[in-house]
Amino acid sequence: MGVTTPWITYSQPGAERLAQQLRDAGFSPIVEPATAIQFLPWSVPAQLPDRIIFLSQHAAFRFLQTPDALSVASRCEFLAAIGERSAESLRRSGLRVVVPELEHSEALLTLPELRPVADGGLLRPADTVWQVGGTGGRNLIADTLADKCRWQRCDVYKRTGVNLDHVDIAHVGALVVGSIHGLEQTVAHWRACGGAPNIPVIAPSGRVVTRAKQLGFTCCFNALGNDGESIIKALRAALG
Repeated sequence: MGVTTPWITYSQPGAERLAQQLRDAGFSPIVEPATAIQFLPWSVPAQLPDRIIFLSQHAAFRFLQTPDALSVASRCEFLAAIGERSAESLRRSGLRVVVPELEHSEALLTLPELRPVADGGLLRPADTVWQVGGTGGRNLIADTLADKCRWQRCDVYKRTGVNLDHVDIAHVGALVVGSIHGLEQTVAHWRACGGAPNIPVIAPSGRVVTRAKQLGFTCCFNALGNDGESIIKALRAALG
């Protein structure tokens, strides 16, 4: 079956959405999430924002379930989401959301509204900025902006591991991973089943690719995003 049978390890609902896109493109994916999403208790901070950054679809969903959050966001000067999936539910709620051309943190930081005035952007030191996302993950945005504005990190969910003992890897031709946590969960099962390190690994960013290489995988592809189009392009490159 080869690489045409990728194992999608994303959490739901993204796993099934991606699987359908891959089926439409001629692949025969196996859908077995390696992580699950656990939403955390969260309430709107007292210091209301001028700008909000949403780092995933899960973050946007949890935010919209919080009392008063939609009202706060509707009065916000600027909303940004890391990708179209993250922006989708926000837009359905009537919010105007900006998405960078590429779906990663570096691209968010190029938006004028998130670039400090001192660097030619529109972000003022007095602006309150919320980062809505999950626990762990990258600190790039916080490290870049925390001392350039009034920064507020809002962790509204966490990823938890899923038992993968039932997953048969015999026909898996590629590993499609969406995060370092998901990668590490997948790799643990892959190795326990005797999987080879030359399996193609399709990752959404250079950071996840680097971690895959550290774990000994030798055939890694940076899809430059978690969206279906990017993943399909990387899988076709892996087919080579």
